[in-house]
Amino acid sequence: MPETTSGLFRRLQGKESGKKVLLETQAAPACAQVLRDLLNQVGLSASAWLIAADVSKSYGYQILRGERLPGRDILLRTALSLQLSLKETQRLLTAANCGTLYPRVRRDAAVIFALNQKMSLLEAEELLASLPERGLYAREG
Repeated sequence: MPETTSGLFRRLQGKESGKKVLLETQAAPACAQVLRDLLNQVGLSASAWLIAADVSKSYGYQILRGERLPGRDILLRTALSLQLSLKETQRLLTAANCGTLYPRVRRDAAVIFALNQKMSLLEAEELLASLPERGLYAREG
C-alpha cells in the first residue's frame, strides 16, 4: 500500500528520513529505460514509435537516450499508440515525473477511459474533442 501524503510530509521533515525519501525517489527507473522496456515488450522499434506517437525524430531519440524528459502528452500519445494498460501508463508517467492520471480530472478520466477501451490515438483525440477537452497535441498554456 502506498504511503499517505501526510506520512510523506512527516518523513520529509526529519533530516535523515527526508534524505532517505529523496534517495528513494532518485532510485526510480529512468523514463528512458521504462520507455525502451515497453517498446521491447510490445515489439516496436524506436522509429516505429516515433511515427505512431507523432514525436519528432531528434527529440524522440534524445528521450530514448535519457537526455530529455518527454512531456505528459507525448507519454499519453505513446501509451495510446502502444495500447498500454492503465498500470503501464501510470508507470511511464511516474518514471517521467509527469503525474499519474487522476480520474477526478475530466481530461484524465477521458484518457483512462480511452486506455481501458483500447482506443487508438485518433479515437482518443476525437473523444477529447467531443467533450470538449484539450487534445493530446495542443500546447499547454
